This record gives sequence, structure tokens and C-alpha cells, in this order.
Amino acid sequence: MSWQVTQSMDVGTSNPIVARLGMGLFDLVQMAQLTEEKKKQIGECCHEIMESLVQAEKSAKPLMDEIKAIEKKILDEGVVTQSDGRVIETPGVLLLDNTRVFLKFGKQALQRLAKALGILLEKDFNGPHFHKVLERAKERLGESHLVVKLLNEDQGWLEEINSLRNEDEHPKTGKPFTRGYNISKSPDGKFLVDVPRFFNDAPILNALEVYSHNLLTFSEELIAHTLEEFFPKMVRVYDIPEDQRDASAPIRYRIGFREGFGPPA
Repeated sequence: MSWQVTQSMDVGTSNPIVARLGMGLFDLVQMAQLTEEKKKQIGECCHEIMESLVQAEKSAKPLMDEIKAIEKKILDEGVVTQSDGRVIETPGVLLLDNTRVFLKFGKQALQRLAKALGILLEKDFNGPHFHKVLERAKERLGESHLVVKLLNEDQGWLEEINSLRNEDEHPKTGKPFTRGYNISKSPDGKFLVDVPRFFNDAPILNALEVYSHNLLTFSEELIAHTLEEFFPKMVRVYDIPEDQRDASAPIRYRIGFREGFGPPA
């Protein structure tokens, strides 16, 4: 019998998503006092979240770079006009539909995250409904637990990203899902530049930057600190300061002894 090896991703451990959700959470899952079947299921969820966020990043980054380049050009060169200022050359954003791809994979990541938390909190969650995860976390972990605090703090942007994805899948507003630049001239002769926005007027560049950061950090923190509940009591997770992380594999968490515990002197 021969073995087969198939490459499934074209990014490696230098990518923070791969490092932090792949190898970074592997040791935490193995340390948890869970059945081997649950460890396997959670490991699979972490891998699926990682794959979804890599695809989300691949769609978001070219669009973000395109918008940033346009902003820089306007800043450096000003607004370009024709016909003695009567016609404004408004820059076109060619990759606006990348927002839909980003939201698709972002939602997939949140669905897998809810599944992983359901395994740990012993409750099935049908979709990325984190208000339900919050209520279950309160029951299982207590109101003062860090996971409950994180879930409370993050409800706002979670609702925003779900609202965007819902409008994309099931349009209800009658508005274009995205719109590009709009440049107008005020009565005093100055140009007013309005940036690309979603249907709800949220600036696309800012939204993608926030959601990209939050999806990775939120997923990693919730899994890590929920897993911590299943560690031996003398063990906890520690945050590696960003400037001390290995650039070839910038994992965020390490396992260490709690205060008051440790190896013999």
C-alpha cells in the first residue's frame, strides 16, 4: 500500500492565521483533558477555521490594497478633472465583489467556531449565533469568566458581519450591496471624496480591516480560553508578546505553569 500526500494550502506557518490557528492551538488541544474523539473534532474545527480565514484574507487583501492605492494617489495628485473642471475622473474599484467572497468565508469560519465551542460547552449551535453561545457560556463557565467577557464585548461586530452576509445572501434593502468612490464639488470649489461603502454606509476598507483582525483574534481567544477550563489545574495559557514571536511561525499562546505551581527548584 502506498501513501498519498496532497497539498491543500499555498501558505505556510509564517502566515499568522496558519501559525495561530494551526500549530498554535494544537498543543492546547492536546493538553486538554478531553476524550480523543473530542480532541479530534476540535482539531478539525480549528483547521477548518484556519482554511476559511486564509481564503477570506486572500479575497480581502487585494481589495484593501486597491483602495489604499487609490487613496494615496488622490492624496498625492489630487482629484483629476477634464473639460476645464466640468468632468470629474472618479476612480473605479475593480475588486468590490471580493467583499462577498470575504463575507462567505468569514461566515464559514464563525460557523466552525460555534461548532468547536459547542463541543466544549456540550451544546449544539445551529449556525454562528453567538448570543446563544454567550448564554451557554454563562451557564457553564460563570458570568465572570474571560470567555463570557469576550463574547459580551464582541456581540456588536458579530451582528454587523452577520447582517452584511445576510443582505448578500437574501437582499432586503433594495440598495446596491456595495458602491465605489463618489466625488462631488462643493459650492466653494473644493472636492468632496466619499469612500467605497457597503449598503449600510459602513466604509469597506475600515470594515475589512476590523473584521479580518477580529475573526482571527476572536476565534483563537475563545478556543484557547475555553480549552483552558479542561487543563490540569496547575497549567494555563500565556500570551507571547508580539515582538517576541518567531516570524517563521508567529504563534500567540504557549502553555505554562500557573502562579504558585512549577517544577521543583
